[in-house]
Amino acid sequence: MSARCLGGLEARAPGPADEAFLATLYLETRPDLAALPVPRGVIEGIACHQRQMQVDDYARRYPALEDWLLLEARRPVGRVALDRAGGGLRVVDLSVATAARRRGIARAVLAALQVEHEWIALRVRSDNVAARRLYEGLAFTLLRDDGPTLELCWRRAAAQNE
Repeated sequence: MSARCLGGLEARAPGPADEAFLATLYLETRPDLAALPVPRGVIEGIACHQRQMQVDDYARRYPALEDWLLLEARRPVGRVALDRAGGGLRVVDLSVATAARRRGIARAVLAALQVEHEWIALRVRSDNVAARRLYEGLAFTLLRDDGPTLELCWRRAAAQNE
């Protein structure tokens, strides 16, 4: 997997030197862990273990997973994990670092992916209001409500008919 441009950002495969950023990014996406009434070192240990379980789960469920580190001015600002299937795409994970949020990074990445694919599917926590607004603004529609998560889909044909 070589470097590419994705929504105006450089995207490349993460390497060993990116582990600290990825560990921090994972913890930033888990406010439930940060709220635990235990020392920070314990929280970091739990996050490290859970992140490894996530990596293992993604490898099992998505054997052709593409994992991209997103860079802005050569500095990591996020990551996107993609699974290409049947002419479409599943966004398995899209995370933007706290310091880089609300600057349109996720929107730019998703819009670039919409240009390349006929359909895109993803899951979002139902309590993630900001992400849900973003996906709605990009014409993603509800496929399934599983309670704590929502399955959303964007289809080029449906978006062109709106």
